[in-house]
Amino acid sequence: MADRLGWGIIATGSIAHAFAKGLKASKTGDLVASGSRSLEKAEKFAEQHGGKAYGSYDEVLADPDVHAVYIATPHHLHYEWTIKAAEAGKAILCEKPFTLNALEAQRALNEVQRHKVFFMEAFMYRTSPQMRKILELVREGAIGKILAVNAEFGFAAGRDWDNFRADGAVGGGGLMDVGTYCVSFIRAVVGEEPSEAHYVLDKTEKGYDASGAGILKFPGGAVATFGTGVHVNWKNDARIYGENGRIEVDSPWFAGEDAEVRVYRNGSDVEVLKLGGVNLYAEEADAVSEFLSKRETPYMSVQDTLDNMRALDALRASAGFKFASEQTG
Repeated sequence: MADRLGWGIIATGSIAHAFAKGLKASKTGDLVASGSRSLEKAEKFAEQHGGKAYGSYDEVLADPDVHAVYIATPHHLHYEWTIKAAEAGKAILCEKPFTLNALEAQRALNEVQRHKVFFMEAFMYRTSPQMRKILELVREGAIGKILAVNAEFGFAAGRDWDNFRADGAVGGGGLMDVGTYCVSFIRAVVGEEPSEAHYVLDKTEKGYDASGAGILKFPGGAVATFGTGVHVNWKNDARIYGENGRIEVDSPWFAGEDAEVRVYRNGSDVEVLKLGGVNLYAEEADAVSEFLSKRETPYMSVQDTLDNMRALDALRASAGFKFASEQTG
């Protein structure tokens, strides 16, 4: 097992559990250690998933058997722990959104590059066979020039939700938690960076966007819309419209067992492509191992992460939406 990548997990919340389960299905990685600010929580996590338990994040970074770290902290802590992981020489898979804004992202990525370590933002859908096929279809011109894209991602947590995602001071709310998937998907499909960005939102008394809708315009003429939120059960699907047809995806984000892509070419019968049946977190971990020496993956490059943060900044700026804890200078 010496050729397998030893993983450490920083923070032990729900997404960390999902990744740890995925690691068990990974072809290339093993969970070595997990860390929480509570040793008791880390020990419970280790009982369930294996590996060593640490009562601090620093101990995970100090473990010589840990070669890669998955940063699963709340959004506003990604910046700090990405830099610390880079300084420790660890490969980094950081949960989305990478940071609270593009300024923080650039500063953290400067450290990643200075220490010559691997980095990938953890958009697990990007490494899926389904997303790879979608981009292949678009690039080969299956539906012609892309004219419009629509994507949705949201869930209804309720206004009494007790979670960091329900705190506007630390980057909570729909856009940063799940809307960022829509923005990432749209940018990848169009293949350009937006020239215009507009966002409207329902802002709660806690300062986060309970629901929101965005519009992106691209230099090549494509327009895109998205819906997001943490108080709305959106359909959570995606549609891509081209000059010669359209592509429909019912489950772009999770690509479960029944995941499929439907291609409608003008004047032709629908083509249904079955692309489910994979563990997205295992695929994500294996992508890190595959491209470790390249220090980034083609599925979600370092530049892609920075550009996505810039698009999120533009959307928030259009709505005058700021986070109290973000760095701005």
